[in-house]
Amino acid sequence: MKNKITLLIGLLNGALLTNSWAGTEMKWADVPEAVCAAVLANGGTTGQSVDDEGKKINGKAIYEASVKDKDGNVADLVINEDGKLVETKHDDADDAAAERAERAKKLLAGVKFSHPRDITNPYLPLASLKQDIIEGSEAGKKTRVERTAMPDKHRTFTINGKEVDTLIVEDRAFEDGKLAEVALDYFAQDDNGTVYYFGEDVDEYQNGKITSHEGSWLLGKDTPVPGVLFLAHPKVGSKFNSEDVSKEISEADEVISVSETVTVPAGTFKDCVKTKEVCGDGSVEYKYYAKGVGVVREVPAEGDELLVSHATN
Repeated sequence: MKNKITLLIGLLNGALLTNSWAGTEMKWADVPEAVCAAVLANGGTTGQSVDDEGKKINGKAIYEASVKDKDGNVADLVINEDGKLVETKHDDADDAAAERAERAKKLLAGVKFSHPRDITNPYLPLASLKQDIIEGSEAGKKTRVERTAMPDKHRTFTINGKEVDTLIVEDRAFEDGKLAEVALDYFAQDDNGTVYYFGEDVDEYQNGKITSHEGSWLLGKDTPVPGVLFLAHPKVGSKFNSEDVSKEISEADEVISVSETVTVPAGTFKDCVKTKEVCGDGSVEYKYYAKGVGVVREVPAEGDELLVSHATN
């Protein structure tokens, strides 16, 4: 869950409180047991992100966690150290839009895209990608992803008043041997080497037919903020957002290692970058990036997916 400033105005034990808090993300293992229990009892998941708000109410430390409420909407739980649910909050849409616009302004200040399709980041060299095959399991289902670069296709977006042509990569995902999703992802690299994510067009499949486009989003239409897919110079502790569209479509990433050794069917890779990714629903996923290759392993909450083959142009 991204760090943010929140405003809580409410009655608690007869006192009127007005506080602005900036949360600090905690590891699940370090969260008080009573708080973990409250998160799980209110729609949360084990291992999800929880923020220590750094403040106390009536002598009790306050924590915050994002979950899906009974209506399927993302909500923030405000919980004290004893596990008492103080409040369930939903961000005001206008405030959220204003905050997102401000983040876009800061993120893109001075950013230039002279050769946006030449994605040569050492840990995500998409310009040389032909196709990756990733196989494994998630949520009890056998999975396969065919990740294919499509250099002959183009889609442009506007950044700082200028047109930016993106590199398109198709992800064709299968579950238990059946086509489940086809997504076209739009990427570009700035002049400093950071790779940005400009959106995706998603087709969800069931029994061979398209059933929805859930998860689709585009820069300039659904959000003013491009995702930061991978940093030019990743360091332990570096944080970025690979998706920043809404409470539901959001991914907050953090580099937690730059020295991992990963063995997968495609080979053994040293000095890999490992990232932790917290999604809008609070679920956590880990990804491993190898130099000269890209993603070699993805570990969702319930599964493990490994690079089987890597073909380049």
